[in-house]
Amino acid sequence: MATPAWILVIGFATKVVLVLLLFLSIWSVAIVVDRRKRLREYVAGDEAAKGRELIRAGDAAGLRAWAEKGRTLQAAAMREVLEAPQGAEAIAYAQRSFLADERAELSKGLSVLATLGSNAPFIGLFGTVLGIIQSFGALATSSAAMNQVIFSLAEALIATAIGLFVAIPAVVAYNYFSNRVKNAIADAESLRDLYLSRFVLKGRA
Repeated sequence: MATPAWILVIGFATKVVLVLLLFLSIWSVAIVVDRRKRLREYVAGDEAAKGRELIRAGDAAGLRAWAEKGRTLQAAAMREVLEAPQGAEAIAYAQRSFLADERAELSKGLSVLATLGSNAPFIGLFGTVLGIIQSFGALATSSAAMNQVIFSLAEALIATAIGLFVAIPAVVAYNYFSNRVKNAIADAESLRDLYLSRFVLKGRA
């Protein structure tokens, strides 16, 4: 008995799902590599400690030298503070605008990782369901040997496994990079507030 056309269509759709998952996996890896390269030095956490030491010591010249030579987000944000017009409100607005732009730049691709982490398992599950339908359809028509049906079932389960393989690293990478960006921006804001309290608002109370 010839294999019904709908079984062939479902088999093709299952393979399309597998190819899609492979593409999503490559896309996820590309984003992770790009973000790691971008964030590795730019959001270094130890830079904030250096800035705090200089501010607490009242070393305005040292702070300016650190900000101008630094290549991290914290140093760049402090440059915005030092170059802003005098006044606490002007400084705060200047740095806030800078950090908003930087947050958008540093977060590029992270929404894709979050989406992959949320939806890749469902895409894999969809492929598994299609594969199971194909397997039982072939078995019902008696047009396939038992070993072929078992192979189709195994292929169907592979779709779920690949979906999880895509999703889990994407979620881990999203959380890791998001936390690094969040912590770096929090450090920059903390340095700004400390600077304001020591150099701008001191003695006004």
